[in-house]
Amino acid sequence: MGINLGLVRVVKLLSHLGNPHEKLRVLHVAGTNGKGSVCSYMGSVLGSKFKVGQFNSPHLIHITDSITVNRQPIPTNVYSRIRSELESLNVQLSLQCTEFEILTCTAFKYFYDSRVDWCILEVGLGGRLDATNIVPGQLKYGCAITKIGLDHESFLGTTVAEIAAEKAGIVVPGVQQAVVDGTNDEAALKAVKDRCAQTGCKLTITNSEEDSKLIKTDSWGVLEPRIPLNGDYQIHNLRVAMTVLDQLQQRGEINLDKKLALDGLSKVQWPGRLHKIEIGGSKVLLDGAHNGSAALELAKFLRLEYGDQPLTLVIAVTNGKKLDTLLTPLVRPQDRVIVTKFSKVDGMPWIQPMDVEQLSQYIKKTCPDVQEVPDVDQVIRGLKNEKNPIVICGSLYLCGDILRNR
Repeated sequence: MGINLGLVRVVKLLSHLGNPHEKLRVLHVAGTNGKGSVCSYMGSVLGSKFKVGQFNSPHLIHITDSITVNRQPIPTNVYSRIRSELESLNVQLSLQCTEFEILTCTAFKYFYDSRVDWCILEVGLGGRLDATNIVPGQLKYGCAITKIGLDHESFLGTTVAEIAAEKAGIVVPGVQQAVVDGTNDEAALKAVKDRCAQTGCKLTITNSEEDSKLIKTDSWGVLEPRIPLNGDYQIHNLRVAMTVLDQLQQRGEINLDKKLALDGLSKVQWPGRLHKIEIGGSKVLLDGAHNGSAALELAKFLRLEYGDQPLTLVIAVTNGKKLDTLLTPLVRPQDRVIVTKFSKVDGMPWIQPMDVEQLSQYIKKTCPDVQEVPDVDQVIRGLKNEKNPIVICGSLYLCGDILRNR
């Protein structure tokens, strides 16, 4: 079953498991871009002292990557056992839960069984009606909202304000504090402010300074950490994450000294996002940029890194994406483009790659040097002969295929 937003099915399914989601201490993260990075920052810092469950979607290489405890994926046999139990209940009770709902419930059950100290949840789609939003407000010890842009308009709304209102829906009654990225548009910020006012939640808007690499906290003073992830925008994600943790520290929910916090940050890993690897001796940049906002950030990084020199872009795009906002910032006449498609996505049968010929025809309007190579393994074999800097982008599912098969 594909995407079918709502909470009724999840409520019924979890009730037959003893409601494990009602026995967890949760940090909840929504947004268009940066959700995974914020989760990783918080998870790495908290993981320096606590047992931390983390749920992210989509997975990068294997579906078990989406459910981790202190960065270790759920064991395959445990995943299969819990998943099988949930699928049986889903059929017996005629609930018609979606794949994502079953995956979310699997995460809740595993985190409860693992007795985690903290649970970090990344919203799958939107926020208000997302399966992760089943957690009661009093158990959400912090809510974070990252950069908001246009994406999934057919589900969430056609304006930034409408989309922001859906994402701010994670701030449910009972949530005490929320944090939002201060670089958001005024329309997005207003939607988040309105939601927090309605629920009586205290909202903190992070510093939107572009140039400063400083993070001001009440708990650890002024931090100037080494940011392990590439991209100027990461300072904004890090400010969101550290503000949530700062608030936890101030309320006495955690007790981390400055050294532990900085050590945790230094160990952050979040592959597939401005991620440099080698394939067959060639240096490759992987980035799962899949919407207009992410494409603009990737283009900014590419201009700083490579200037005006021609690049070889390997691109695949999920069917239904708007090509103009995604590709206009990235593809230039002097580049060479290899158009491909990603393989079936485990646990997400509704996700399909765009037709290679259709994508190629669109790109040829801008760039004449376009090659169609539908097979990712063939793409990988051919990269060792490339003379230009290589950038693989357009879809996180493509990045997953590359990492899985290289």
